Amino acid sequence: MKSVNENQIELGGILNHDLLDESTINKVSNQFKIVKEYPLNAPFSYAKILWDEKNSYFQYFVDEIKLNFDEERIYKDLYTFVEESLDSLETTKEQKFDVHLNDVIKKHEIFFTSNPIASMEKVKYFLKRDIMGYGEIDALMHDPNIEDISCSGPKNPLYVWHRQYDSLSSNISFESHQKLNSFITRIVFKAGKHVSTAHPISDLAITGNHRISVLYQKEITPKGTSFTIRKFKEDPYSIIDLIGFGTIDIETAAYLWMLIQAKMSIMIIGSTGSGKTTVLNSIAGLVSENDKLFSVEDVAEINIPHDNWFSLISRSGYGSNDEGEIGLYELIKSGVRHRPDYIIVGEIRGSEAYVMFQAMATGHGGLSTMHADSLDSASKRLQQKPMSIPPAYLSLMNCALVIKRVKDKVTGQSMRRAISIEEISSSSAPNSVTTWNPKSDYFDHSFSSSKNLKKISEQTGDEFNEVLKEHHKRTKILKWMSSNNIREHKKVTEMIRKYYNDPKSVLKKINYGDEE
Repeated sequence: MKSVNENQIELGGILNHDLLDESTINKVSNQFKIVKEYPLNAPFSYAKILWDEKNSYFQYFVDEIKLNFDEERIYKDLYTFVEESLDSLETTKEQKFDVHLNDVIKKHEIFFTSNPIASMEKVKYFLKRDIMGYGEIDALMHDPNIEDISCSGPKNPLYVWHRQYDSLSSNISFESHQKLNSFITRIVFKAGKHVSTAHPISDLAITGNHRISVLYQKEITPKGTSFTIRKFKEDPYSIIDLIGFGTIDIETAAYLWMLIQAKMSIMIIGSTGSGKTTVLNSIAGLVSENDKLFSVEDVAEINIPHDNWFSLISRSGYGSNDEGEIGLYELIKSGVRHRPDYIIVGEIRGSEAYVMFQAMATGHGGLSTMHADSLDSASKRLQQKPMSIPPAYLSLMNCALVIKRVKDKVTGQSMRRAISIEEISSSSAPNSVTTWNPKSDYFDHSFSSSKNLKKISEQTGDEFNEVLKEHHKRTKILKWMSSNNIREHKKVTEMIRKYYNDPKSVLKKINYGDEE
């Protein structure tokens, strides 16, 4: 009997000739150079990064099997049988579709027994793709290297943001308004929401916690229905990942760790796509497991491996008067009553900011993000309507981390950098403790003049030199974790917990002091 892997390899060999047809092969070989290739949903779909030598740009190419005429007929017949037998979407939600599909085939085997195994496998792939998956863009959704997918209308190529190659046009598109509208209504319906010409704007979380923003039909966009999907990463980036990417350095990470333990508040400031939520998730992973976390968001993006974590999502209203609407303001008010150690707000932009600052004034730690390009512009936004934060309250946000997407001078590719970390004080101008140098791509520090570390010294009763020594210890721990590739969020959190509970054993494990 053959193993599952052997069967998959054999199937892959059978299907290999069904991937690229001859005309596509000629076009790819003549105009493009394949610079990278990797599986998406093997053996049915693969990604190819192509370099257009004539026009000097990269393109994202989905290489997916095709159905021949007979397989198209099988697909239509089997789709009808499956559609008639599905009671609800629960079958797909419970991931029992494979079993259900095989049962349907067995029940109607008289129609399918004469078909080749490879043909049936191809048909089953497309059925799963179109019923329980994401249809035309399912292959893109399988690529962990893609951050977001955008469609500006039918017949236009979909664009993807690739973690390595930035913005790329793809060979995927929707052939007509009807197909695109059908795709959107199906996706929105599966998420339990509604979109129509009366309500053409929709922003919601879909299966897999991905976020989709929809503009429906031609009510507000002349090109027709358009959408952007921001993909949710199942394995969220940890603080060690950020160090590896160069977003922050080890010394800065150790500083943030100390602020988190002291329950100080941190705001991550940046423009769209700069990586604010990624940094927020990573910093939240430094919170002690004994602390209670309370997060509020419009759409679920925060993903923290923390047992004592309450996750709240706002709710839109019903009817023309939005009856029953529950916004971030109400959620934060409710959250304060649960006595959390930390309140995390996915994005501050309205009246909820005032409630959060009030909570910080009573001793709650705060983590949040905000759209702005600098601390100065963020401060001005906070003091204007609808947030209306009094100037005297701004210092309750102890620290602001400003992150930007910048270009690598050598490769020209995008990278994220925390360009500055500012300590906020009501009595004077912000105090920079970390500044990114764009020429050298290194970080300059001034922790010896840190007001927040001095505040920790006052709170704990330790001498300031002892606080700096503690910062040095945590730098060594993070360096050891980075060197040993301990980057998974859960493993990082476990190491942080061990240090909180038994610091001596952790320092002994990393041989701290041997090199001193």
